[in-house]
Amino acid sequence: MSYYEYHVARRYVQFEGALKELANYATLVGHRILFLTACDPVREQVVAQIQSGMTTPARECMNERLAQESQRYARYLSMSEQFDRERAVSEYEFYDLGETVVSEENIIKVARYAGERHFDTVAGIGGGKAQDFARAITHILPVHVILVPTLCATNASISTLSVLYSPDGGRIQQYWRMDNAPDLVLVDTNLLVRNPPKMLAAGIGDITATYYEALCNLRMSGKTASIPVYAEEGIRLAIRVMREHAPAAMEAIRAQRTNRSFETVLSMIMHNPGPLGMICLTGYAHMIDEMLLYFKQAHATPHGLRVGYATLAMLTVQNAEKQEMMEYLRFCRSVGIPLSLKALGLHDISMKEWKEAYDATLGVSGNAASLPFRTSAQSIISSVFEAERFVSAVDDSLFTDAFSDGNAQRSDHVETEEKV
Repeated sequence: MSYYEYHVARRYVQFEGALKELANYATLVGHRILFLTACDPVREQVVAQIQSGMTTPARECMNERLAQESQRYARYLSMSEQFDRERAVSEYEFYDLGETVVSEENIIKVARYAGERHFDTVAGIGGGKAQDFARAITHILPVHVILVPTLCATNASISTLSVLYSPDGGRIQQYWRMDNAPDLVLVDTNLLVRNPPKMLAAGIGDITATYYEALCNLRMSGKTASIPVYAEEGIRLAIRVMREHAPAAMEAIRAQRTNRSFETVLSMIMHNPGPLGMICLTGYAHMIDEMLLYFKQAHATPHGLRVGYATLAMLTVQNAEKQEMMEYLRFCRSVGIPLSLKALGLHDISMKEWKEAYDATLGVSGNAASLPFRTSAQSIISSVFEAERFVSAVDDSLFTDAFSDGNAQRSDHVETEEKV
């Protein structure tokens, strides 16, 4: 017999104008809500929409067109009076995190603030930082958690994990995991379709890397039989759907106009739960990213793009077939995931510096040991350069690089090899 377990949010909500209706959903979770914001430069807009929803009668905030299209949404129309009663006895406050680093010291500070004011619910509004804060506070206070992503750059709203950094934000120090999944994840497509295209590319890179990590863990551990068949097949289907719809989703965000592909891809980034969690608690691409963070040059590239890049190295570790590598390469170039160390600003790093990076990150955290297969500093670093060799050997006439032309990539490869 096999054991498997996964977490999903109690409620996931995604539709246009959802921010204005956050009050309706949030007051079903708790009555004293601390909204933690880390969403500059749209904070003013976001706060105004949430406040409007808190003070306007529920029925006036709701979308009649959606009620005609969705029976599930329509049932909330009949609950409008209940929403008004719940909000009448609710209190809320906004707390701006600004540039605050997600460190243990800062989490304790915010948790103390919430505890002294008797908040029963914490809502993280923004990117990964706000959501990490909201989740981490559950380690200190017994609060409900709401996540409201304003960026589509990561799959943070799927996770029960908070990543804690050193006080200067330059190094991952530890991970805290929630005992249970969030009570609510709410996504406003009108807001997220106005993200810069690079943010969607990063979100696509983050969730797709996680899909590939799941398959890597199965392949390398040889434990495919220990999970239900639908889990593995579901991951393969998700990769196929992402490949088919990601390019059109990128077109939508460039035009700032939603389409079916954008909504599909967004839902996969924001809340692709279930079987995925059974397979992939720790992933190889994310291990490489922990090492990449040692270099300040890499901080200019969003996390999702870094792990999207690192997936190439992970495929080499598995001895993936050339066809699989090429499919991933084409996908990366179609959405804008970087394919070279030069694109990350890391083409002039010496082997000595790479080893120092490993020792200061994975060597300290020990996270590489949690992978379901054996690895080492040498094999992890070597896989990065093996991926570089594969990319540089590809005929550039097959596709156009979204980050640099073929000559730049070839010279990057030569420089990297000389360093090694």
